[in-house]
Amino acid sequence: MVERRKPGTRPRGARVSINVRVPLDHHAVYTRHAEELGIPLGSWVALQLADAQNLPVPAYIEEELRRAQARRDAEDSRQELPMPRTA
Repeated sequence: MVERRKPGTRPRGARVSINVRVPLDHHAVYTRHAEELGIPLGSWVALQLADAQNLPVPAYIEEELRRAQARRDAEDSRQELPMPRTA
C-alpha cells in the first residue's frame, strides 16, 4: 500500500518567525510586489532580506517563484476562443 501525504502546506524546512511592524503605506507597496510575483508576502519579505544580505534564496521560495511563473505562462498561453453570435 502506498502511503499518501496529508493535504496541506508543503514542508518548508526549519524556519523561525520574525515579527516586524512596517508603516501602513509601506505595507501596500510590499503586498503589491508579492502579488506581482505571485508569492505570499512572508516569502517576498524573506526573499528581499536574503537579497539584501547576499544570502541564497530559500529553496521553498524558488519553488513558489517557479510555480507562479508556470501559472503566468499558462494564463498567457490561453487563447481566446471566438464566441458564436446569438440572434
